[in-house]
Amino acid sequence: MRWMRMLGGCLTVMALAACGSNDEGGQGKLKLQEGQSLDLMQECGVDLPQCPQGLSCLVLKLDGVSKARCVDDSKVCSELVSCTGGTECAILASYPGQVVCSGKCTSDCDSTVSHSP
Repeated sequence: MRWMRMLGGCLTVMALAACGSNDEGGQGKLKLQEGQSLDLMQECGVDLPQCPQGLSCLVLKLDGVSKARCVDDSKVCSELVSCTGGTECAILASYPGQVVCSGKCTSDCDSTVSHSP
């Protein structure tokens, strides 16, 4: 149930962002938590084999590069990645799912998604 509440809030946030919110700071950036790596995690996607049972195919954009990996979605935001600038990690429902930072970013933001002039 926790992920459903998080998902509902995230979809609302993403809908606002898609409508052109003028968030001057941009969006928070995903960062791997200390000691974590995607290197040993199975790649996934539409044309690749399904993830093993218990894992979900999620896209994580790290340092401007999107990578789809099989991960435990119950732990991705708590143990694998964190968000910068006071934003919160959330998972968008899609296939593959997308891990994003939601909320207003106040520092160390991804300016490439900023809508300011």
